[in-house]
Amino acid sequence: MDAFRQRIRQIYARRTTHFTRFGSDVDVYAGLEERTVPSAYRWDGLKRGGDAQHPYIVFQYGLDGWGAYADAGGETRILPGMAFSAVVPSSHRYFLPEASGRWLFFFLIVHHPYVVERMIERHKTCRPVFTIAPESLLAAKTVALFEGVCQGTFPDRFALEQTQFEFLLEYERFAHRLQHPQEESQRLLERVRRHVLAHLDQAFGVEELARLWEMSRSHFSHHFSDVTGLSPAQYVVRVRLQEAAHRLTVTRDKLETIARQTGFADANHFCKVFRRHYHVSPGEFRRQFEAQLDDQPLRISDDEWKSICR
Repeated sequence: MDAFRQRIRQIYARRTTHFTRFGSDVDVYAGLEERTVPSAYRWDGLKRGGDAQHPYIVFQYGLDGWGAYADAGGETRILPGMAFSAVVPSSHRYFLPEASGRWLFFFLIVHHPYVVERMIERHKTCRPVFTIAPESLLAAKTVALFEGVCQGTFPDRFALEQTQFEFLLEYERFAHRLQHPQEESQRLLERVRRHVLAHLDQAFGVEELARLWEMSRSHFSHHFSDVTGLSPAQYVVRVRLQEAAHRLTVTRDKLETIARQTGFADANHFCKVFRRHYHVSPGEFRRQFEAQLDDQPLRISDDEWKSICR
């Protein structure tokens, strides 16, 4: 969070403007504020003007200290790394509580009718308060829009609209994952698992997986982490080790053979990785499971693997 906060400060320090000037229907306002007086910072979504026929969105991300957001779903403390999106006008409040005393945040005010309409639709099925990791794609798209507004780098309204649409789509994807986390996570894990098993004896990196999704390495890594809670490299190791453990318990193959079959450089590399994750050597692991030499693979729960594959 420190690096992310510093980046936002640097962007804002170099700002040339607070808002775009391509037309009120597409313009975006951006700001960075630090509030320390509770009585001086309190917004009511029904008392700040706004036209119900032409609503707009306030998207606000906490960087330090904390504030509060309240709507029909209750009151939520907005900590660093959390954000909310509020429709104006609508019944909500956000403010600096007396118990806090300090809140640093940056925000975007979006007027684009299509973007606003889509975000309002999302609010109907998902409460608009989120924890957004600084390294996530949604954070990246938010910063891209914030930076473009502050630096005045959009050459025309089409570039501004494109960046708003990218922000919107990532916002919707993020909200969808919150509602359907297991479905998307399992689908992604299974597809990667199938690829690893189909090329088990080949050593490959995250770059190859990224190409399958037509993403950059960084983009794919963030996407995979957001959806599954694991890094892609961790998961590839998980699949390889599962298969290696299976072969240790159901075959008498030498370690060098198993290492080569499961994509490790050699037996030495295999033993090091195996011991790091299992805290036991492959040979000792095999001895512990000699009584279970049958046709069933070793099963380790997802929770156990998340602990092992740190």
